Amino acid sequence: AYWKYQAEKEKKLYAIFDAFAQNNGHANISDARYVNALKLFLCGVTPLEYQAYQGFARVGRHFGGAGARVACQMQAIDELRHVQTQIHAMSHYNKHFNGLHDFAHMHDRVWFLSVPKSFFEDARTAGPFEFLTAISFSFEYVLTNLLFVPFMSGAAFNGDMATVTFGFSAQSDEARHMTLGLEVIKF
Repeated sequence: AYWKYQAEKEKKLYAIFDAFAQNNGHANISDARYVNALKLFLCGVTPLEYQAYQGFARVGRHFGGAGARVACQMQAIDELRHVQTQIHAMSHYNKHFNGLHDFAHMHDRVWFLSVPKSFFEDARTAGPFEFLTAISFSFEYVLTNLLFVPFMSGAAFNGDMATVTFGFSAQSDEARHMTLGLEVIKF
């Protein structure tokens, strides 16, 4: 059921990406400053999603129980999918605007990203329970809603339907991720 649901989401998501590119969606952006917001999002959030993927893949390998292992595996796959869809959603802009081509390099050099970068590095070097508490509960349950919902609203306001679609696709996964975080806290 998971794979079927994700495949349906992917089919819809990439159809919208293609339509956005074919219709030169970048030319319909209502405010040019929005592209700078995309740069910040791509530099700030995408590398964190990749670190979450790495962390869940590592933690999942060390659990003895099948339930925790599968939950971590599914979340790792979701996080990697989020990285890929974020990059694909914004790749169209890279053809027309400067500053979107080297987000991983910039992630290590932009001063205001030092706090989330440090948070993820600390979480990934901690134990499995600490990682799950920090990422599945603190990040997924508390911070992603504060981040994704307003950003997708801003994307819609600016006419960026590719980013809106990626955001809603990711948000549907976040509910499942929050459940893992709550179960870790209950444990």
